[in-house]
Amino acid sequence: MRTQVHFPLLHRLLHWGLALTMMVMLLTVLLRLGWMEKNHMAAVITQGLAKIDVLITDKQAVSIAKGIRGVMFKWHIYFGYAVSVFVVARFAYMVKFGLHYPSAFSAQATTKQKFQAWVYWLFYAGVAMSVSTGLLLEFGPEAIEQQVETIHKLALWYFIPFISLHLAGILLAEAGHDKGVVSKMIGG
Repeated sequence: MRTQVHFPLLHRLLHWGLALTMMVMLLTVLLRLGWMEKNHMAAVITQGLAKIDVLITDKQAVSIAKGIRGVMFKWHIYFGYAVSVFVVARFAYMVKFGLHYPSAFSAQATTKQKFQAWVYWLFYAGVAMSVSTGLLLEFGPEAIEQQVETIHKLALWYFIPFISLHLAGILLAEAGHDKGVVSKMIGG
């Protein structure tokens, strides 16, 4: 049986706000790991300066590269604060209005619905871990910084499988019995 699902404005704003801020966060991480990786950038800087007969050490080039990407990575921090706000607001929303999907422990939930619930719960656990470790990196004691940074970096990797599962679920819903779920998430 097909049920009509409507998403209230606040639900949609929280969904899209969290989605957009997390995508910016992911972009900053991917840039930092790829094109803006410090050693790669240092090599580009060294080669560019050598063309105009300016020679610098590798250490100087890495320092310049860190300065350039540091400006970009501040956006990671700013959007991290925004993710924190959206996550707290989302949890408050779920407490006040409940879940928009059946519980994984509901006897009436289908296997598909239980799977969806577990995926969302794992997603929110990953987001909470990313947010809490990010805030600890900014405001926590220096003594635990290295351990927290390791956890923070590892906590990110829940996001890529979640995006894949989420997009696959949307495509299956649109092709199956839940046609229009995208337009409902955009327009209500």
